[in-house]
Amino acid sequence: SESARLRPESESSLGEILALLKAQPSLRLLVEGHTDSTNTEAYNLALSTERAQAVRAWLVAREIGAARLEPTGLGESRPVSDNTTPQGRALNRRVEIVVVR
Repeated sequence: SESARLRPESESSLGEILALLKAQPSLRLLVEGHTDSTNTEAYNLALSTERAQAVRAWLVAREIGAARLEPTGLGESRPVSDNTTPQGRALNRRVEIVVVR
C-alpha cells in the first residue's frame, strides 16, 4: 500500500530492534525504506524515505538517540521479489535495518 504508517504486525520486530539498541549503546543502524515499482521513481523515493523516517521516529520516541539511526530511502531500486504480482509487490514494500560498522 502507499503508506508510511507502521503496521501493528511490525511491533514485535520493532521491539526486538529497540531491545538490541538498548543492550548495545554504541550500536548504530541504517534504516532503509523500500517500495514496489508502482508509481513514479520520484514518488517511490519520497515514500521510501517516509517509511524509514517512521521507523526512526518510533525508536526515537522510545528513547533511542536520533544520531544512532540514519534513515534513507531507496525507492524501488532494490526489489526482493517480482513487482508483477501483488505478493511480490507486498514483499518489496518494506524497511530493512542494517548495522553500521
